[in-house]
Amino acid sequence: MKTLTEEARDERGVGRLFTLCDGVFAIAMTLLALDLRLPDLGKDPGDAAIREALVDLEPRYLSFLISFYAIASYWRRHRAEMRTVRVSPPALVRLTMFLLLTIAVLPFVSNVLGSYGNQAGIAVAVYAGVNVVAAGTLLVIRWVVDRHQPPGEVASEHGRYELWFDLAAFVLAVPSGYVLPGNGPQALIVLLALSGVASFVTRLLLRRRQSGGAPVRDVFPGSRS
Repeated sequence: MKTLTEEARDERGVGRLFTLCDGVFAIAMTLLALDLRLPDLGKDPGDAAIREALVDLEPRYLSFLISFYAIASYWRRHRAEMRTVRVSPPALVRLTMFLLLTIAVLPFVSNVLGSYGNQAGIAVAVYAGVNVVAAGTLLVIRWVVDRHQPPGEVASEHGRYELWFDLAAFVLAVPSGYVLPGNGPQALIVLLALSGVASFVTRLLLRRRQSGGAPVRDVFPGSRS
């Protein structure tokens, strides 16, 4: 049985891990906005020139929105998974560091998507690939947290199926830049929207089954019942 000193040390360790994660997520979300800037239009640009420059930034708007949504979702899901964690096992710390690595690189791949997503399929593939790694890391974190779940703690239901559907969306997005040349970012938005709809419908159907007294079995490895 742990002493009060050991428990306090564990709580401080978890708290420091949370603080580091929040800082990396916040910085990554802020860096996304650095790509939203107009080119040099000279000393006295007219309304038409500014309007045209704003319209030309459409790919960057899309990459910003997609990336902000992705980072916010990863932060929300990581916080939910870590809510019941009292001790940070080495495996969880290593996985969290790897997750933060993918989050830190997202502003870069977001810039690639915004600059070349409508021109080269590789831009969409690289962006989607980084997100596949991030979502997959979160799923492994969920598995590690389950293994170290304190007795009597209720497992979080937050984001139960979202990760699996988003992972599928990003996997499908990898070839979308090649299959739909010139519309890679738009295809990615559609796939993420379908992921959200699928997640909502799945939760709704499961709740109806539960309310009817029927047992609910998970078909997604790593999800919780």
